[in-house]
Amino acid sequence: MRSCWYTPFCLVLAGVLLLSPIGWWGTSVAKAASSMEHSPSVSDKVLSAGKIIKTYGFEQGNSDGWKPRGAYTQIASVTEAAYGGTHSLKATARTAAWNGAELDVKPLLLPDVEYEISGYVKLDGNAAIPSVIKLTMEQQPTGGTTAWKTVAQTETADTSWIKLHGRYTFTGEMNALKLYVENSNPAQAYYVDEVEIRQVSVTPTNPTSGIVSGFEDGTAQGWVSRLGAETVQVSNADARTGSYSLLTTGRQKAYAGPKLDVTATMQKGSRYTVSAWVKLVPGEQPAKVRLSVQRDYQGQSAYETVVGDTAITTGGWMHLSGTYTLAHDTDAVSMYLESPEGTSSFYMDDFELSLVPPLAIEKDIPSLHGLYQGQFSIGTAIEAFQTEGAYGELVQKHFNSVVAGNAMKPVSLQPSEGQFHWEEADQIVQFAKQHGLEIRFHTLVWHNQTGDWMFKDKNGQPMTPTAENKKLLLDRLETHIRAVAARYKNVITDWDVVNEVIDPDQPDGMRRSKWYQITGTDYIEKAFRVTREVAGPNARLFINDYNTHEPKKRDFLYNLVRDLLAKGVPIDGVGHQSHIRLEFPTTAEIEQSIEKFASLGLDNQITELDMGLYSNDTDRYETIPDVLLIRQAHRYQALFDMFTRQQEHLSNVTIWGTDDGNTWLSTFPIARLDKPLLFDERLKAKYAYWALVDPSKVPSLPVGSNE
Repeated sequence: MRSCWYTPFCLVLAGVLLLSPIGWWGTSVAKAASSMEHSPSVSDKVLSAGKIIKTYGFEQGNSDGWKPRGAYTQIASVTEAAYGGTHSLKATARTAAWNGAELDVKPLLLPDVEYEISGYVKLDGNAAIPSVIKLTMEQQPTGGTTAWKTVAQTETADTSWIKLHGRYTFTGEMNALKLYVENSNPAQAYYVDEVEIRQVSVTPTNPTSGIVSGFEDGTAQGWVSRLGAETVQVSNADARTGSYSLLTTGRQKAYAGPKLDVTATMQKGSRYTVSAWVKLVPGEQPAKVRLSVQRDYQGQSAYETVVGDTAITTGGWMHLSGTYTLAHDTDAVSMYLESPEGTSSFYMDDFELSLVPPLAIEKDIPSLHGLYQGQFSIGTAIEAFQTEGAYGELVQKHFNSVVAGNAMKPVSLQPSEGQFHWEEADQIVQFAKQHGLEIRFHTLVWHNQTGDWMFKDKNGQPMTPTAENKKLLLDRLETHIRAVAARYKNVITDWDVVNEVIDPDQPDGMRRSKWYQITGTDYIEKAFRVTREVAGPNARLFINDYNTHEPKKRDFLYNLVRDLLAKGVPIDGVGHQSHIRLEFPTTAEIEQSIEKFASLGLDNQITELDMGLYSNDTDRYETIPDVLLIRQAHRYQALFDMFTRQQEHLSNVTIWGTDDGNTWLSTFPIARLDKPLLFDERLKAKYAYWALVDPSKVPSLPVGSNE
């Protein structure tokens, strides 16, 4: 695949705050099991069962969404004291017991769900009388009266770190929900560290379905600065609708900007529509923005693009719109705006995150793989979440082969040296075994989506072409392949051993990847020989690439494979990615490539088939014209007619994605609506499907159209 699905961008969330100068001794209606400890005990282990929603350790040197509570209160991440790491949050200049550090938790918490909230507090200096320290939740119910619930409290006179923890639940809809630390001694500063919010009961069956941010209440509604250096605030200087928008200024990094924590809103396996309007502030030069997601899980972060690079100006509001499926286990999920480059200031307005209604497949239509039984297998690329629910049903009905879109790529399996992550790959393998599906492995070796550690020398520096580094790199390659192939050798039938090694613009046709710079072509030979040794004689080993229809690239690949075969390298077939468009390449060009490699006695597979509807990299449709979908259907029909003719030379055709709602083309080469697959985003059969199953249901081509 030419472009990865994970992208190195960033962001998370925090919140909108409403301060209330109600006294420390306001009425408490707490549903809390409060306690205090100077050190962890056995009871911690009981309380700490469940899913971590959010943690705050302040190690980035900012307040991480916490705000000062009180007119004069100041808070800051400091290094003078810390329970864990090197930083904590210090609250100073307090003038009332309820003054201190507070956090908007409305975006994090759901009604009728029980949470454990814990944190460490340290007093700054002894007091003449003991201080009462509290974790308190301020609740402002919709249409109700503000109330305060004590989550945990203790009394202390010393300056050691003290752990507060308790349980908290609320019922009904809240306009505001804020957690804060109180100290009965109003003049005493304190430190806060290692705050954790953990869900300890089951999420309701009907969680909140969306978020709307219009900023008309004059607050940021949960949006905060991602890095802490930039300023994110409500402004009445401009607005798309109403009187207010969210203004972001002072950005120091391209990935700095406004962020929103959506952990409590998004559920694994659910699909959401996301929309925002953006405009540059006066005086800025034209720029681009993107809408991204950060997922945090077990101390690791991953980044995904929801809406790709979109041009914005000072002249009008630009609409960013896309869909996103939360496909992975997470501890926290955030949405944020960033830019590919530059630090322009911009407004945002009318942000919406909405749950897409549950999906269902059409059960009374013919199975795709059944149509081609005895000719070639029909595959699709999936992620682990698509083994369940309606996606899993779609795969079972229409496909008899699967490939992992990302879960088996090098960086997914071994993100750091010696640390393998098998969970999502194993889930896909188990699903395939359970339902009798073939499995293609993608991919053992690639220049993209490979951990940076692979190309660093023994001193941790970028490798240079030396004999020592060549040996080290080939040894690492062998170690990776042996571990992966040994784990899956009895269940995976076909292996993409190396991916995208050809560059027709080079004199010898070889891509100048780190692999090639350090080892020449030895890495290719090594990869195939080790895979054969470990995966066994029945495994089918493929070299995979894109644009294999182009004569120059095809010939370079042909010559490479021919020469490797002459050396006894065990190559069984060629994978043709086949990311094509309506206009090109021709079916004849694809067929010629299949026949050319078949002449070497090799198998062929179509490994990543999709059909983009655009003829260039700039056009963008808000709604796809029906005529394009009709043309797409006829082109799919012509392709599969050719595949049928070539069935003796072709063993598998894999569609790159299950449906139009899960396609890499929504963000590549630009952010835009595209519908390249056989099923739409609701999992309904398109003209393209019917062109293969029952062409009579497809309208005729418009006059003047051809394949």
